[in-house]
Amino acid sequence: MIKINLLKIIKLSLGSSLAIFIAWLLKLEYSMVAGVIVLLTVKNTKKETLKGVVGKIYGFILCTIFSYLCFNMLGYHLTSFSIFIFIIISLCFLLEIQDVIAMCVVIASHYFLQGEISFNWVLNEAGIFTIGASIGVIINMYIPTNINKIYEGQRKLQEEVSTVLIDIADFIIIPENKNMYNQDLNTLNRLIDSSISEAYNNINNNLLSDTRFFLDHMEIIKNQRDILENLYNYASQLNSTPPQAHIISAFIHKIGHSAFELETVNLLLEELNRLVLNMRNQPLPIDRVEFENRAILFLCLTELKQFLINRKHAQMLRDNNFYNELSYNKKAK
Repeated sequence: MIKINLLKIIKLSLGSSLAIFIAWLLKLEYSMVAGVIVLLTVKNTKKETLKGVVGKIYGFILCTIFSYLCFNMLGYHLTSFSIFIFIIISLCFLLEIQDVIAMCVVIASHYFLQGEISFNWVLNEAGIFTIGASIGVIINMYIPTNINKIYEGQRKLQEEVSTVLIDIADFIIIPENKNMYNQDLNTLNRLIDSSISEAYNNINNNLLSDTRFFLDHMEIIKNQRDILENLYNYASQLNSTPPQAHIISAFIHKIGHSAFELETVNLLLEELNRLVLNMRNQPLPIDRVEFENRAILFLCLTELKQFLINRKHAQMLRDNNFYNELSYNKKAK
């Protein structure tokens, strides 16, 4: 299903019309080009738009200089215009401002059609460029914040991490349940990708505040995902289901159903340490199979400890940054 960005359509339509109207009021030639420059200026994020405007300023300066050199040295004919196009495209690629090529060619065509590059014509083109670029920046300064969407995405991520964790707990006892694990892991990966995209959009639309902690939080979630995959791989190596497996499965269930609070994580870490100590004090294995299974379960406990430490870091990050940012945006509204 194709998503239509109605707000962007309205902004582009009104912004282009306004730029053309202002250029017409100022009696600038080729006033409609101001509307085209608005369309070329507006990007998906505020930072991309501002970066693009800087590139367009360089492009306008280069365009004017090389138009003057080419047309005055070689004349106003197709060959000189072709040489200009070759030069300006090469320079734009060299400076990594390829998106200004079309604007440069349009402006140069005005000089070419007029048969002169006088001070008045440079002012005319500068006026068109300034109006179009300025209105493009202004209309793109309003982009609704997606912080609530990010918050909802973070909540879904944590829930899905818990779901995958519970799948692993069930898999330890009932190995036939691996299909649910694969399905939920795929869902988790999709949520991670979409949340990272939303986090980058938020960063690029915030000019004054630093919200990179969203990406820091996503890195922790990705680490948790990797730990879950390791945990599943260890569990899949079990040859049987010893009594210790039931204890660990129950503990994993407890983690999966626990609230996302710092104090809860500390209590779970304490319980995990007691569980590890208890397993170490148990009688030695009686055969090789039991030895291998208990070694695998001990590796599972090691992964669970790292998982809880990561969850603790994630909760501290959210408490120190994310909720403060959410409160700030609510007050700003």
